[in-house]
Amino acid sequence: MSYKTEKEAFVSNLNGTTVAEIALVNASAPLAVLLRAVVIPWLFGQMYSKFNIGQANKNGSTHRKPSKPAHTHSNPSKPAQTHSNMSKPTQTQSVSLQTILDRKLSETVPFVTNYRAYANIATAICILAVDFHIFPRRFAKAEMYGTGLMDAGVGSFVVSNAIVSPEARGKYRMARSLSGKLSNIAQSVRSTAPLWMIGLSRMVVVKALDYQEHVTEYGVHWNFFFTLAVVRVLSTAVLQFTGAGMSGLLSLVLAVQYQFALSNQGLQEFVLHGSDGRDSRRGFLDANREGICSCWGFLAVYFTGVELGRFIFRKRSTVQQWLVGCVQLLVSCGVFWVLLVLCEEYVEPVSRRTANLPYQLWMMVYNIQIIGSMLLVDLVVVIAAELRLLKREYSPRIWGVEPTTGDSKDAVPTEQQLPDWCLLSAVNRNQLFFFLLANLLTGAVNLCVDTLHTEPFMAFCIVFAYMLQLCNVVVVLHARNISLKFW
Repeated sequence: MSYKTEKEAFVSNLNGTTVAEIALVNASAPLAVLLRAVVIPWLFGQMYSKFNIGQANKNGSTHRKPSKPAHTHSNPSKPAQTHSNMSKPTQTQSVSLQTILDRKLSETVPFVTNYRAYANIATAICILAVDFHIFPRRFAKAEMYGTGLMDAGVGSFVVSNAIVSPEARGKYRMARSLSGKLSNIAQSVRSTAPLWMIGLSRMVVVKALDYQEHVTEYGVHWNFFFTLAVVRVLSTAVLQFTGAGMSGLLSLVLAVQYQFALSNQGLQEFVLHGSDGRDSRRGFLDANREGICSCWGFLAVYFTGVELGRFIFRKRSTVQQWLVGCVQLLVSCGVFWVLLVLCEEYVEPVSRRTANLPYQLWMMVYNIQIIGSMLLVDLVVVIAAELRLLKREYSPRIWGVEPTTGDSKDAVPTEQQLPDWCLLSAVNRNQLFFFLLANLLTGAVNLCVDTLHTEPFMAFCIVFAYMLQLCNVVVVLHARNISLKFW
């Protein structure tokens, strides 16, 4: 067996793990965000405070001084009040639960930023770590059926793009004339040009270098970037004639019809075993059947993501409204989980290779769990800051609270005054570049290192150094206010 064949076999014929275990793994992301919000003010509060004062002095501005408390007297000759007398007004200044619930939040939605960045970071770690023995095989992509952690990668990117699309954020304008619709579709094709170019470049480089590839993931010539581009163009074409308000219904109809074609029209047999039933790869369609056919399943996922985004960006202004939205998200996650169990029992198991109906349901469970948990963490941090359990002016990425008039203790900035060195913000700013750089570095490591025979500690050091460089690059770009977007 050649080294290339050995590496391909290392990531082939796997069966994944359980949905529950993957859900537990994903729980680490919102917990990490919560931990950062709690720990950083303790560790770096003084440093941030000095930075803010320095910036204010540098800019010629002054911090707003606290207004005189109601219990003090303007006459300096009057003796100061005792501690016991001051305790009463202090108690009356405590924040009530209803006051917190009615507190208005800024229009920013940091939990969406955190979710999208997490999807990118998790994918970047996995695409290199999977080539080493330190990466659990059950988390790698399943061959035919199963739920490996890496099986969620492409689905998460589809949902991530859908929830911030113009259709989801209410900025979509459907053309009235046929020429206008065709013009919008052409614009969609142009906007996906980077994906087409990267996909073609990847295909050429892989073939030229005889680089290992798992053909049953997408096919001989197809890859992840082509899938994202096709889904984006198809979604634009469909929504030009139906409108964004039909996204949920479109997702349901497309998902059911696609599953019917898989189960009853022989499409599943074709995708898994080829036109001759013996894994034929003759002709473009046969050679790339997994990538081409699964686009219909991912299109259904995209439409569901648009509907999810429409819910997330629905106008809300208070803590209470967002708490209700958070509960609705987590309840919907539970509903999708029940539907997933029923589909796996009575239809078929999850298959990323075909992007079947159970896979689509799993993607909603997977992504809504993370989004809802990120939102819950943000709300917990906001409430803790209102209760003075956290210094909100020092905590990074805290949801901005609108200032109130007449009470200086509530007059905090709606935007973060600190320098935004947040890794999640940095990754979110240059997502495509981050993922492209991750792919390039992964290829470089595989060409220079014998990943199959690397000792565990050295493998960990390599993956750590790789992620450190990735993060350094995007953080520096973000600190310099650079967005690498040329289309």
